[in-house]
Amino acid sequence: MKRALALAAAVAFGACAASAPPPAPQAITVPGARSLGPYAQAVRAGDYVFLSGIVAFDASTGKFAPARIGPQTRQVFANLQAVLAAAGLGLDDVVKTTVYLKNPADFPRMNPIYARYFKGRKPARTTVPGVDWGRPDVLIEIEAIAYAPRR
Repeated sequence: MKRALALAAAVAFGACAASAPPPAPQAITVPGARSLGPYAQAVRAGDYVFLSGIVAFDASTGKFAPARIGPQTRQVFANLQAVLAAAGLGLDDVVKTTVYLKNPADFPRMNPIYARYFKGRKPARTTVPGVDWGRPDVLIEIEAIAYAPRR
């Protein structure tokens, strides 16, 4: 029995040692879009895609959405969907989000809009109130993690 276990372990270890290393992390960018700072819009690492915090910047106009939580939340989701699409994914692939709100009082207006975008399986979520980006026109930021197994 010990000999069989040792042989099985040696075969399993050999199979693991001989397998190819995982691919290096890969930056993902929406075609024609640019980041607002020195970071990637998203990074694929193994079976996950990590999205940077997405704000309500409208790349087509070069401006932020109006400084109200409704329009900003919808613009954030449009941007989030664009980054996910660039990775070949959608909102159904999102497993975790973090929502940063400038004003905690915006939560009751943000939450139903957020819920409309995640109709099926809901991701895990953390909401962080009271975040100040030093700009009066940034009210919300959402970061996400998507599960994207390589096939």
